[in-house]
Amino acid sequence: MENKATIQFTFLLTLIIGWIAYHYLSMPKTGFVVIQEVYNGFDMKKEIEQKYNRTKLARDKILDSLELELKLLAGTIEREQQKNKTTIEQFTIKREEFLQRKQTYEEDNAALTKQYDQEILTQLNQYIKDFGEKHHFTYVFGNDGNGSLMYAADAKNVTKEVIEFINRKYKGVE
Repeated sequence: MENKATIQFTFLLTLIIGWIAYHYLSMPKTGFVVIQEVYNGFDMKKEIEQKYNRTKLARDKILDSLELELKLLAGTIEREQQKNKTTIEQFTIKREEFLQRKQTYEEDNAALTKQYDQEILTQLNQYIKDFGEKHHFTYVFGNDGNGSLMYAADAKNVTKEVIEFINRKYKGVE
């Protein structure tokens, strides 16, 4: 009788442990990333940002040069007793060129920023998808403050791991 009770107890205990193990293993693996940290920590973003800054700096130098020419012409016009029509026409042409280039550069800079952001986000999304698949996550939430995730235990934050992974992936190591 005692042996039968031990067998029943062992069977019941094994069943409970099996159910707990099954329940634990079938739970989704989740994590979250702080999107701004991932975006700012992404090496591709840093490289593209440097490329953008070089382009913007070159454009700013051209505008500064044109602005200096305008100031010199304006000074010449102010110093002349009799207003020289040629100098005034030259000033007007330079001013129009300056204003037109400034507007063009501003539009080009905005378009370039939009293009670069889209390239970065497309690549980032692919790498985060790869990260989730490789590490068997069911969900990786973005904690960007828009209501998609209001609270998560710090133990679920995989931001640093994702940054390391995407940078290794970007460099072709992963």
